[in-house]
Amino acid sequence: RRMLVVGLAGYALSFVLAGLSRSLPALIGSRALGGLLSASIFPSSQALIADVTEPADRGPAMAAMGAWINLGFLFGPVVGGALSAFGQRVPMFVAGGVVATTALLASVHLVEPSRAADAEGRGRDGAAPSPKAWPRPADIAQAVTSPIAPYLWLTFAVSFSQSGLTALLGYFVMDRFGGTSLDAGTIFTSVGLTGFLMQSLFVGRLIRRFGEHRLSLWGTAVCVAGLLLLVPAADLTATTMAAMVISLGASVLRPSLTSAVSRRTPLPQGLTMGVQSSLDSLGRMTGPVVGGWMYGFSLTLPFWSAAAVMAAVGAFSAGRRLGPAGRASPLSEGRDR
Repeated sequence: RRMLVVGLAGYALSFVLAGLSRSLPALIGSRALGGLLSASIFPSSQALIADVTEPADRGPAMAAMGAWINLGFLFGPVVGGALSAFGQRVPMFVAGGVVATTALLASVHLVEPSRAADAEGRGRDGAAPSPKAWPRPADIAQAVTSPIAPYLWLTFAVSFSQSGLTALLGYFVMDRFGGTSLDAGTIFTSVGLTGFLMQSLFVGRLIRRFGEHRLSLWGTAVCVAGLLLLVPAADLTATTMAAMVISLGASVLRPSLTSAVSRRTPLPQGLTMGVQSSLDSLGRMTGPVVGGWMYGFSLTLPFWSAAAVMAAVGAFSAGRRLGPAGRASPLSEGRDR
């Protein structure tokens, strides 16, 4: 709870500093500070959800969180664009005010989970290090090499692929079809709406019925299919449909991964969510860089490479999962749940 409030307060401050910036270096510095100060928001939120939900309800809860995030991405640019009519700095100050209000409400109304005193930060076997201790390098190394490692690397893969797609899709639309920013905006709106509807209406039920492991593999396969559909896309309609397929797969994949990691980790919830969030951020950072470099050689090479990364990690994950005794076991040994 405290980490969440501090992260929100820092994020609000970064928006205010961005609005006050008078130079490009100052603007970049304010956004970098925002990334640093807000790094605890997602891990803390996910850890709180993990603490207050039963294992069977964790996947649907993560899906609901993802749905609201998609809704924010859907309406945020629209509201920001409308506010920019009153000045280019206005959206930043309004965003800072909204986040600061959220931090205040969280500090007043959000209660530390009652079971945090006994089980906060513990994994499935309850043998995790003390949540009061600083994360050790050995803990992080254990996370990325433990039986939950396939889920962590899939988190990186989907983030790498989606961030590269987000950064390049507008250029792809303009370079291949002569499209406009309005065309790109329409595609992104369709993508956001697909994600919101999928996560708010279907993902929770699918997780309860099929389990996180199966859904993570299915989501990976759908993402790969969508990326490959982008390659031969002959018009804006085909491009929009392919992007929606990718969003459909990612909407299933992301909450399934978060729920699977939370339920199966042998490490503290906060540490595990932090490692997962770090790999997600690493994918967001490297996806646009690698994709942009490849885009210089071929318009479709970034999509081929993203599909290859996801397919490779998905294939690695297909034969591994955490068994009932906390060990990696082949998928063929039984149901995921």
